[in-house]
Amino acid sequence: MKTYAKLVRTFLLSGEMPKSEKKSKVKFYITLGIIATIFIFIPCFVLMTFLVGTTTVGIKEEIMKNAIYQANIGNGLLLVIQFICIFSLIFGFNIILNSFYFSGDIEHILPLPIKPRILISSKFLSVLISESIMEFLFLIAAFLGFIIVTNMNITTVLMSIIGAFTLPILPLVYCGIITLVIMRFTNLIKNKNNTLTLLLLGIIIILGIFAINYINNDSITEFVHLLAIGKIEFIDIMNYVFPSTYFLVDAVSNINIISFLIYIVINVIAYFIFMLLADKIYIRGVKKISCNAIYHTESITKSLSKCKKQNYIKTYIEKDLKILLRTPAFFSNCILSNLLWPIIIILIYLIQGQDNIILEFINHYKQQESLGLLVVFIAIFAISAILTTANSISSSSISREGKHLPFIKYIPVEYKTQLNIKAIISMIISFGFNFIYLIFICYYLEATLIDFIVFTIVSLLSCIFFTYLGIYLDTINPKLVWEDELNALRGNENTFFSMAISMIIAGILGGGIYYLNRVVGFLLPILKTMLIILLLAGSILIYYKVMSKGVTNIKDIEI
Repeated sequence: MKTYAKLVRTFLLSGEMPKSEKKSKVKFYITLGIIATIFIFIPCFVLMTFLVGTTTVGIKEEIMKNAIYQANIGNGLLLVIQFICIFSLIFGFNIILNSFYFSGDIEHILPLPIKPRILISSKFLSVLISESIMEFLFLIAAFLGFIIVTNMNITTVLMSIIGAFTLPILPLVYCGIITLVIMRFTNLIKNKNNTLTLLLLGIIIILGIFAINYINNDSITEFVHLLAIGKIEFIDIMNYVFPSTYFLVDAVSNINIISFLIYIVINVIAYFIFMLLADKIYIRGVKKISCNAIYHTESITKSLSKCKKQNYIKTYIEKDLKILLRTPAFFSNCILSNLLWPIIIILIYLIQGQDNIILEFINHYKQQESLGLLVVFIAIFAISAILTTANSISSSSISREGKHLPFIKYIPVEYKTQLNIKAIISMIISFGFNFIYLIFICYYLEATLIDFIVFTIVSLLSCIFFTYLGIYLDTINPKLVWEDELNALRGNENTFFSMAISMIIAGILGGGIYYLNRVVGFLLPILKTMLIILLLAGSILIYYKVMSKGVTNIKDIEI
């Protein structure tokens, strides 16, 4: 048991971000941590609580009309946690794969007298704890939203707390079993540089279409009615995929101890099967990977023979792009994540149906009403800002170098040039996605050419400003010590800080524009010009900050 606890602690510590020794930087990061908590975690928590609470209120009203559907009171909660399990399954696979087979600690731990099931169990628990923090937050908020609008008692609260911290087990067990089988009996995954992440993209698109097909409805009222009478086929299907969700919600909503015990048994059996497989086939899978790595190793002479001289800027851009595109952890978190937003927005839009507030503002915009024009303009700016920071490309630009940081320091290329190239990489990807979405949005809004040009300028300037902001934050305290690529991103506080700051700035400027237009009476064209000037000035200031203080930060990093 001591060995198991030490392994879990070691794996958890390996994923943490090292703290700076300078007091000024420590205070700066504490301040940013408070900001991130206030503007990311708390809003997410409140939003999830509100979503489940209001849905449950609607279901209660429907049940009051027909008490026969009383058992369906928790269907709103059930739908939400099923979606959480789906996302846990999608992103957990890559995490489990990297942790089990491609982390740098494998070659050091395998020779030790540690049983495979102990090793896998400790890795599994560390992944569960470190990667499910946001998931725990969402689940606690979801259960809280349900409990607030239903009869609260100590039994329900206890089952909800236990459920919130154990619900991610089954999706991760699925990931673990699939990974063990694939790595032992197939050659689909020979190394980290593969097309596996394209499968994740396909899964997300399929699930998005699947969910849209089953959740589409005429109005939010109709959707809540279908939840109340239990006629959402998507829920029925997911109950077979994640049976633990059904029994947990039944236990919480109907205070059913038997269902709660069944929920526990399902998790225990799934975990037992996972450990049994791990004990039998894990080592063989790891050896298979090692053999493939040795077999495919190319000699340095052969590698050098393929090299050719070309422009160093072009080469540097290609290097960073290839790292992002060919590394599954970076591809899924930095690039693939950009594709989630349209699916989420479409789902929100469809769930609200014809009663939704989004459609209302769209119609206002099409009719050239002042409120619609104002809200759409603010939304374009806010979305551009948040999308740029959410993908973590800029805020992990230095962290991704890891043990290869000497490359930055010793190649005959100025730090300023290298940082600008990293900014270009981020803007190519971030603004690329923003621009594609902008085309679709403007087409749907029937926007004028002038509006499209203004939206594009605002989106581009937002992307530039927040890209350099993310790079600057990452130069202050980059996470350079990591065993695998996924560790360069997970636990990297710079991403959260960058997102928090972008949300604050978007909130302040967006709120300011709204106030000046609706209360003070400033004309919208004037406000658009003011925002463009502010973003341009901010971009210039943060650029010079990166070129001065950011460069100094890079020079001060010890290797």
